[in-house]
Amino acid sequence: MAKLLALSLFLLLSSCFAIREHQPHQKQQPQQNECQLEQLNALEPDNRIESEGGIIETWNPNNRQFRCAGVALSRCTLQRNSLRRPSYSNAPQEIFIQQGSGYFGMVFPGCPETFEEPQESEQRESRRFRESEQRESRRIRESEQGESRRFRESEQGEGRRFRDSHQKVNRFREGDLIAVPTGTVFWMYNDQDTPVIAVSLIDTGSFQNQLDEMPRRFYLAGNQEQEFLQYQQQQVRGRGEQRRGREQQENEGGNIFSGFKRDFLEDALNVNRHIVEKLQGRNEDQEKGAIVKVEGGLSIMSPPERQQRHPSRQDEEDEDEEDEWRPHHQKSRRERERHNGLAETICTARLHQNMVSSSSPDIYNPQAGRIKTITSFDLPALRWLRLSAEHGTLHRNAMFVPHYNLNANSIILALNGRARLQVVNCNGNTVFDEELEAGRALIVPQNFAVAAKSVSDRFTYVSFKTNDNAAIARLAGTQSTLSGMPVDVLAATFNMDRNEARQLKNNNLFKFLVPPRESERRAAA
Repeated sequence: MAKLLALSLFLLLSSCFAIREHQPHQKQQPQQNECQLEQLNALEPDNRIESEGGIIETWNPNNRQFRCAGVALSRCTLQRNSLRRPSYSNAPQEIFIQQGSGYFGMVFPGCPETFEEPQESEQRESRRFRESEQRESRRIRESEQGESRRFRESEQGEGRRFRDSHQKVNRFREGDLIAVPTGTVFWMYNDQDTPVIAVSLIDTGSFQNQLDEMPRRFYLAGNQEQEFLQYQQQQVRGRGEQRRGREQQENEGGNIFSGFKRDFLEDALNVNRHIVEKLQGRNEDQEKGAIVKVEGGLSIMSPPERQQRHPSRQDEEDEDEEDEWRPHHQKSRRERERHNGLAETICTARLHQNMVSSSSPDIYNPQAGRIKTITSFDLPALRWLRLSAEHGTLHRNAMFVPHYNLNANSIILALNGRARLQVVNCNGNTVFDEELEAGRALIVPQNFAVAAKSVSDRFTYVSFKTNDNAAIARLAGTQSTLSGMPVDVLAATFNMDRNEARQLKNNNLFKFLVPPRESERRAAA
């Protein structure tokens, strides 16, 4: 009997471990009852970090709404000729370009460096390389005479065959959505006069995040403050744990190389101590920060841009691009053979798509507005991230009908204008009934019903969603939950007669975007 009991216990434990191993998206759960939200708030960024070339603003991830959604939000502004230093994070990211254009790059481990300088530039680049290294060597000769001589001789020998190559560089523009996988090094650069404004969502609740749900940014360079560090310190102090002082951290530098001993890096990189100190951010002015000015601008090797196109032609090309990435089952046999998965690796995958300029929005009403969604069907890379996004515009007094997200939380950030939003929870209580202004974010939890009505001539927003194929259920209009029910069911459900039920079901002829009433249009005119 004892053996049978022991065997049963062993099988039970084994099955529990097997179930745990096969759960694909196991999120860390907030404390019990914490997410029974009875009140939602529109939130502004509460932390601002200034750098030499721009600013980074963050929303508090310790806020209960962000914690329950399992996300973190930040906004970065880059001035002209400014570079956001390379970094990676502990969770997947979606970055929406609210304004501006420039370059971005990602470095995927193991992928080839496919952007190569042409052969004819080799000698010129080699000469520039040798001259710069000789100047640097002369400057440090007094303090490191023997070491600098060995370094100079080594680099002069290497310079004869030096030719730059690197992984793919991409051009971004206003309205683009960029997918950044977990742990992938990412950088971006503004080469235009217009400041770049980029909004970043980090899905800390993702199964890919094996740490806690605190967002973490790992910089490869500099001695800057990590934008989420203060929230992490607040969380640690709240638990009564001890940690090293802020001054000690700053003296040690603020990037991933700072914690290594110098002799380790000298041996690993085969460079002198002076270069290692720069790598670690030692003696660097912390005011340079995470966004640095590039004197004279960056010389980035990338394919030449196409000639400027008429807006209508641009929209056509956007449609062509979208058509190329139609779902697999909608493609012809020849297309499926061409896109057979062998060449579509992470090294060559398309990682951004525009949400604003396309002439084919998913939902459009000329009197109400337009909405464009980007899911993993449109941008396959989102399947790795398990994220998607929506961009919408509402005209004055137009609205989108009450609806809810079946399988995702929604993080709505107002970009321009104002709109009145109402959100209702499972108890039928209004948890938010206020105007959402530009620069404020509102988190709408999964299954909470939400509706909005613009009070500006033009209300624009972006909504990040925590599922790569986020789906909605409409509670009003055609093809909604109400219109899908028989009239008698509606009458019995809402205690009304059949005529009232018929009006409830059929009076709204719009699917999602509802134009202003005739009286409101006349008043506006």
